[in-house]
Amino acid sequence: MRYFSIPLALALACVAMAQPPSRGKNLLANPSFEAVRGGLATDWQPNRSGYSLSRDGSYDGQMAIEMKSDSSSASYAAMQRVVFEPAVRHPLRVSGWSRAENVQGQDYCLYVDCWYADGTNLWGQRVDFDHGTHDWQYAELIFEPEKPVTRVHVYAMLRNCTGRAWFDMLEFSLIPLEVAWEQVSPALYGGNSIDYSARLSLPCDWVALVLQNNQPVYSTSGHGTHVSLGWSGTDDSGRLLPGGRYSVRLLATDNWLHENMSHDRAVTTPSGASRGYGAWTCTAMERVFVDTVPPDPQAPLSAAIALARNERESFQVVLRAAPGQNLENCTVRLEDLTGPRGEKIAASQIQWQQVGFVNIPRLHAHSRIRDASSGWWPDPLLQVESFSVPGGTTQSLWFTVYAKPGISSGTYQGYVTISPANAEPVRIHVEVLVYDFDLPMQPHLNTAFSLMDGFLEKLYGSCTTELRRAYGDFMLEHRLNPDDISRTDPPDLEDLAYYSRRGMNTFNVLQLAEHRGDKAWVWQSGLWVYTPEFKANLISRLDPYVAALKRRGMADRAYIYGFDEVGEKYRAVVSEYFAMVKQRYGLPTLTTALVPLEPGHLRELNIDWVCRITSKYDLADAERCRRAGHEVWAYVASVPRAPYANWLADDPLIEARVLGWQSYHQKFDGLLYWGVNMWQMARNDHIIDPAQDGPRLKWSITTGTEGWRGATHGDGLLVYPGKDGPIGSIRLAAIRDGLEDYDYLALLAELESDPEAARRACVPVTEGLTAFTHDPARLYSQRDQVARRIEQLLARRTRSQR
Repeated sequence: MRYFSIPLALALACVAMAQPPSRGKNLLANPSFEAVRGGLATDWQPNRSGYSLSRDGSYDGQMAIEMKSDSSSASYAAMQRVVFEPAVRHPLRVSGWSRAENVQGQDYCLYVDCWYADGTNLWGQRVDFDHGTHDWQYAELIFEPEKPVTRVHVYAMLRNCTGRAWFDMLEFSLIPLEVAWEQVSPALYGGNSIDYSARLSLPCDWVALVLQNNQPVYSTSGHGTHVSLGWSGTDDSGRLLPGGRYSVRLLATDNWLHENMSHDRAVTTPSGASRGYGAWTCTAMERVFVDTVPPDPQAPLSAAIALARNERESFQVVLRAAPGQNLENCTVRLEDLTGPRGEKIAASQIQWQQVGFVNIPRLHAHSRIRDASSGWWPDPLLQVESFSVPGGTTQSLWFTVYAKPGISSGTYQGYVTISPANAEPVRIHVEVLVYDFDLPMQPHLNTAFSLMDGFLEKLYGSCTTELRRAYGDFMLEHRLNPDDISRTDPPDLEDLAYYSRRGMNTFNVLQLAEHRGDKAWVWQSGLWVYTPEFKANLISRLDPYVAALKRRGMADRAYIYGFDEVGEKYRAVVSEYFAMVKQRYGLPTLTTALVPLEPGHLRELNIDWVCRITSKYDLADAERCRRAGHEVWAYVASVPRAPYANWLADDPLIEARVLGWQSYHQKFDGLLYWGVNMWQMARNDHIIDPAQDGPRLKWSITTGTEGWRGATHGDGLLVYPGKDGPIGSIRLAAIRDGLEDYDYLALLAELESDPEAARRACVPVTEGLTAFTHDPARLYSQRDQVARRIEQLLARRTRSQR
């Protein structure tokens, strides 16, 4: 492990294999810590501050290990070494149980380091447990080393955390050949039809059959870990068979040791012909993949959402075409939604888009997305007039409803109809509850999400006023300022006036860095740039511009950004240039410079607003800075990953929304993101035509090819360039929803005259930066409770004013 120093002379706990181990056998000695010697669990080496034995409610047997930390910089771990002789290349699994008491921080996990036979390493394979407080919880990670492994170190870890954690029943093994997950859906396509999906633990050559009276009536085959079978109820001649008792048989031969497996699953189907596709609905906090199947095929075909006035909220309708039966030229018809007094949410206030896909070649392991695999991932939201669904695949449609200011509260109902050209249409009942309050036009939370002119120029040829404002309006629709922390030219004054009338609450004048020239962007400059000549040129540009801002009454929303993630060697330059900004212009300074979150230090550097990456944000330190007159913002980027929330393309989608709740709970003064349109990857050299290029876009969202870059997707990219303007993403929509949720909390605080009441209302959703829900139902439920309380307080205020 890179962060734990282990002297070679140390007598490490070690289990050696004289021959390749059996699949599924636990390779850890004393996995439940029952054997004890010298006050420690036999075979488990304490690391750093180590661990203690506990008889306080183990998961299995009499004993568990416990780690208790009072410092966020402390490290506790128990480690066991497993040696492979000969070296082994095979998918591996680490798993175990843990319970927690008020755990907050960075690394509460099971953690594995691997040594390859060629002397290289695979570091930091990890699976996280939920932070906060919880009873015994199971966590499991499966990973596939690229080369033969000679040894591994397995850790139970509480590192850079506070709180108490207990661990028990740990396991490390070669994965056995088994069906890791399966779902059978009778009548998904209507009548006598079967959809079967499964995930194998290992890549296999597989055959899936439908049997009637133990005789095959249909079969399909494939390769890999994902198994998909769809049967429309006919035999080889096309004759419709009656409903009744059938079974699905899965035969598989794995590609590692060529082991064979047979698995049967019984199923009963109704009679009748298949319509050729299935349909269902889901929330806007779930990803729908090309092989997704419904959790409950018999669930009512309806969607229900709730929103305030001047708010947007989304839901999904999902279609899955039966194998061999394409859905051709599907169209969508929207209807007005009718309220209790005949009032309408017009169809024009409902938008639908086809969810497109981008290729993700290698995933970052996340304990909350265990069944995912590389390949086509949903992200862009494509504006099309019609679409088709290839047989055996799943396609989601994204619907967004807008409730205009002034509309009456209450429940509105109606239908959307999806009509394939070659199959019967499907109608989905839609119910929209409008709360009796409005979200303000201007959001409560300051944001600085960089929409870069340089990349608009790169793709569109020139950044016209019309184009710039189309993208600016798009940002404002998502409760984000049309801002750019990296700009080296001040924004157009007429654009600022236009955006201000539409809700912009803050903007960057320019970045204190060299001019980008022909480059698409500049993120920081070397120290050699900051010469007297550079400073004089900067002043000559800023003097007239800031004067014009003040004349037009817009300086109160302005700030100046500089010194992106710079370190100590920039100290003198930061202090000098920020002093110039404050003394000459009276504008606040904002930076992500790597400086201590301490008032005296910020004052010395003339920093007004400091922005911390969420993994380095500390609420108590931030509050001390606020009391001294500073603002403390926060940001995410390519890091942090789990256990922190992020909105990268392979993080759980709900995390993008949860960050809005965390922004309120942790009192962020603003939320920053370095880029929404970083269109700099090699293949990203064209404007996207959704009708021609979708739904599977030839567009890269992966940062690089090697190391962590090859497993980082969507960093700096939330918007795609469309021929008719910006193309959004499901992640950007989730960010919008989180910012709207923030506005709910801000309204609640105003009405309660108590910000802490709103912070307490966050707790079912988030209780810290590493302790938050991944359950959409819990978030929706708490949001509804907040909305009901707002309505109650507004009604009370109205009565008191009569």
